[in-house]
Amino acid sequence: MGAMDHQLGVANESTYGTAVTVSRFFEYESEGIEESYGRTEGDPLRLGSGFARGDRFTPYFEGASGSVQMAVMTKGFGYWLRHMTGSTPTTTGPAETAAYTHTAAEGDLYGDSFTLQVNRPFHPAGTNQPFTYAGCKITEWTLSNSVEGNLLLDLNIDAASVATATALATASYPTGMENLSWVGGLITIGGTNIDVTEISVKVDNGLKTDRRYIRQNAAKKEQTSSRRKAEFSLKCDFESLAMRAYAASLTAAGAKATFTATWKGPTLLGTTIYPEFTITAPVGRFDSWKGTTGGTEAIEQELSGEIRYDGTSSPLTLTYKSADATA
Repeated sequence: MGAMDHQLGVANESTYGTAVTVSRFFEYESEGIEESYGRTEGDPLRLGSGFARGDRFTPYFEGASGSVQMAVMTKGFGYWLRHMTGSTPTTTGPAETAAYTHTAAEGDLYGDSFTLQVNRPFHPAGTNQPFTYAGCKITEWTLSNSVEGNLLLDLNIDAASVATATALATASYPTGMENLSWVGGLITIGGTNIDVTEISVKVDNGLKTDRRYIRQNAAKKEQTSSRRKAEFSLKCDFESLAMRAYAASLTAAGAKATFTATWKGPTLLGTTIYPEFTITAPVGRFDSWKGTTGGTEAIEQELSGEIRYDGTSSPLTLTYKSADATA
């Protein structure tokens, strides 16, 4: 289709920054990966113009970064668990012949990188122009959902290099995959089901992305982690003071609750098991509450806070049930 031949593929790298041929392909809503170019400049004083000289700078490539948004599907999504959490998923199954469960908890992000290739066809010719980014890591990710919408994943990606001469890989996609949507969503706080209209979970992986050194090249070294941060927000009807009580509590214990969010697919994998994606957080700390009146419409309350470590369990665990035998 020429100008409509959009394509995004990825593959895990064996060595950070060494591009590999992409082999896993994803439908995506949008991408905004942008390149950055540095200029090392001098400003010598000498006879001539009042303008800076045109030969007193050294250009170099800084890297690339930006976002990719995609809908979470009932097949294929397990690939991202490793790069979101730093933990290679553990897989159990099959149950009921066709259902596999892939689970990822907090792990070390160092050593996990991938190559990403996106096709950006020329306009109006429609000629393929692949951009191949190596040394990619996920700096931030957000899962969000609202009524009448699909579960969306936003990935902020940092890359070390880009090539435009690499051949476009041949794309293939899982068959029979379906969207995870608001229809199959279920949110629980403190073990109680909460009817929400919007929810978002955002994780900052705390990666240092500018590791450059004086070593006869401008290439940056692999990104390293510092403190991570996970935040959540949700909206729901103002049914009682139960949700406000978390944010308003004057004790640490009262301001915390377990937090889970699950999205179930529409078609059975076996006899009782559906495709499913679940976020589990043993400690959700509620920091903000709002339930103001804005007119004649029913009052909606908004809550937000942070996901914290309880000293024992992983602060976040991602669980994906799918017909995929491997993540």
